[in-house]
Amino acid sequence: MSQNPKQTHPQMPAPQLNQDETRVLGECEKESLIYRSIPLGLISFFATQYGMQRNIITTKAKWVKLSASLFLGYLIGKISYAPTCRKKILTQIPDSNLAHAIRSGDPRQIIAVSPQENDHQSYSTQSSRDPHEAVVFIPDPVEPDTHTVPVGVNQYGDPIYNISK
Repeated sequence: MSQNPKQTHPQMPAPQLNQDETRVLGECEKESLIYRSIPLGLISFFATQYGMQRNIITTKAKWVKLSASLFLGYLIGKISYAPTCRKKILTQIPDSNLAHAIRSGDPRQIIAVSPQENDHQSYSTQSSRDPHEAVVFIPDPVEPDTHTVPVGVNQYGDPIYNISK
C-alpha cells in the first residue's frame, strides 16, 4: 500500500487565543518559573551536591547527576504549577474559549469556537462550580447507640467489642 504524495492529511488549525488568554498564559509561565521551577531546581541541585559531599551519592558523573537533578526539579516545578494556572484561568477569564476547554476537559475544544462566534455563544457546563467553593463531605447520620466501647483487648492489641444487646 503506497500513499499518494499529493494526498494531504487533515490537520487541526492552530488554536486561536485572544489577548486575555495570551496574557494569562504568559503570567502563568512567568509565575511557574519564578515561584516553582527555579526554587525546586536549585533545591534539588544543592541536595544532590550535598549528597555527593557526604558520600551518600557517588561523585562519578558528577555534572550529569547535578544537571539531571536541576532539570527534574525544574520539570516538577512546571508540572506542579498547572492546577494553579487552571484556577487562575477559570477565575480571571471565565468566559473565554480556554476556560471552556478546561471545564469540558478536552483541550481540542479551544478551537471549536471562532472569535466571531464568541459573543453569540453562551458557555454552560454540566457542573458549573466555583473553583474556590469548598467541597464538604457530610457523613451519613449514625444512631447514637451504634457506637460501642471496647470491652477488652485481644492478644494482638485489637479492641474487643461486646456485640450482644
